[in-house]
Amino acid sequence: MQKQFLYGILLFVMMAWGLNIVAIKILVQNFPPFTITGLRILAAGLVIFVFLYVKKDLQKMNPHEFGYVALSALTGILGHQALLSIGLVNTSATNGASILALIPLVTNLLAVLFLKARMTFLKICGVLFGMIGIYFILVLGGGSFTELSNGDLFVFLSVIAQALSFIFIRKASYTLNPKTITCYALLMGAGFLVMLSFAVEGQSIHQIGAAPSYVWWVFIASAIISTGIGNLCYNFAISQLGAGETAIFLNLSPFFSLVGSVLFLNEAFKWIQLVGFILIVIGVLLGTELFERKPRVERQVGVSVSK
Repeated sequence: MQKQFLYGILLFVMMAWGLNIVAIKILVQNFPPFTITGLRILAAGLVIFVFLYVKKDLQKMNPHEFGYVALSALTGILGHQALLSIGLVNTSATNGASILALIPLVTNLLAVLFLKARMTFLKICGVLFGMIGIYFILVLGGGSFTELSNGDLFVFLSVIAQALSFIFIRKASYTLNPKTITCYALLMGAGFLVMLSFAVEGQSIHQIGAAPSYVWWVFIASAIISTGIGNLCYNFAISQLGAGETAIFLNLSPFFSLVGSVLFLNEAFKWIQLVGFILIVIGVLLGTELFERKPRVERQVGVSVSK
């Protein structure tokens, strides 16, 4: 298959994932955040389940594999999505997208702690660039640390939760294929979120039917296109190009989020924030060692359950 076609697929996925941050911002402004997030993830999980079931491409899980997938669902779906939804209620989509750009970098740092990955000079430089980029966006672009919203903190905590889930996904990937992990993690995580929504938002679930019709179209696009089809297309590209080459495209997702925030949410944009975003991207490229030649290719998981 021609690389140009695969690059086009990846560009579509990054645009869908980037604009999904804008979609989530709209959804949490119109619905109880836990409830709508649970429904969105459930819809995406069902789309992937039906697709893989028809193709007979789902693996059975043993108790050991089930445990790792369940932990990835607790951290990557329940933890990440719940914290992200709360965060986007109280901060801008621009800030949220920029902080989310740190996920690959934080994942690599946790891999050093839990998977005995190497801490190299490039990774240290990546951490420094990432920290400086966040300073440019949240402090120089927003005012001061005392003016940072709680939303920024929740989004950053969602980054840590997502990075932790990748550690569990890595453990599960030794015997399960990425598509199976993605499908079951989404379905388990949706179940956790629905239970949380009944416990926390039970009195406000009636608000679901009060949203304008266009918001439901945003919900459908977010669940089916961004989360469901987006994950399937990304995993397909992984199988054709490899994890290393496709990972480079992940840095485009926050860019589309920034553009979408300005165009669709009329959020203020400062050039200093663009400088900060560029520094974060440089930090991610350094921290994930994409510039470093490796003596062997390790099996990596092309799974994203955060969009």
